[in-house]
Amino acid sequence: MIKDCPRCGQPFVVPTQPKPGRPRRWCSQACRRLASEERRAAEAGGSAITYVKEPTSLDEHVRAVLDSPAACKRVLRAIADRDARRELADAKWSSVADELTRLRRAEQAARWRR
Repeated sequence: MIKDCPRCGQPFVVPTQPKPGRPRRWCSQACRRLASEERRAAEAGGSAITYVKEPTSLDEHVRAVLDSPAACKRVLRAIADRDARRELADAKWSSVADELTRLRRAEQAARWRR
């Protein structure tokens, strides 16, 4: 059976075989917790406060990618795929295309030196 979460409206599946205890009401533990906080705040005459994290800077994202071999691999594959589809021909991507060309030339030069 599919129900909608009373807090966020997200649909979720409720098992057809009833389990012991209360039936599932929330789509996730996060919604259950936030709904509880909102009820408590409303009972106290206030409203719940949701913490919003400051936006992460581009440098922090770059560091996170460089710290992960898997993320680096995904970025390199995505760039190669865009290059193969000629999507780097757009002026917006010219600096990326130029750097890719420079790296390929350096790789070819290294092969000749061997």
